[in-house]
Amino acid sequence: MGIKNGHHRGVIGQIFDGLGYHAIPCGNNTGLCIPLAVDAGLGELGRHGLLITPEYGPRVRIGKVITDLPMAYDQPISFGVKEFCEVCGKCAEACPVQAISHGPQTDKPVNISTNPGVMKWPIDADKCYMSWMIAW
Repeated sequence: MGIKNGHHRGVIGQIFDGLGYHAIPCGNNTGLCIPLAVDAGLGELGRHGLLITPEYGPRVRIGKVITDLPMAYDQPISFGVKEFCEVCGKCAEACPVQAISHGPQTDKPVNISTNPGVMKWPIDADKCYMSWMIAW
């Protein structure tokens, strides 16, 4: 039951399959998980580019399942993350390669890895990636 058409279905996929619905578990390859999680009401976007949830803060791993199971959906939530990040900025100060934005949110990209047109604190993914490559 865990393998269908040669693809690993995962626990959620198995549950949906057992209920008679289709399920496609996926990661960032089919859409960015963090913006979808924000839209789904799981948390808010922090200055550091991660999802921050009311229960677990930024200590979450996100995946998603595309399904035809009918279900109610939630709305984005606000519990003060944006306001906190506007005045705090400690993560931007502490970032060793200065990949986390200082200042207010913007819809301007910092490089090709940043989606333009969405208000956020853009992360310089190139700087971040290179620092991790050097560290390893």
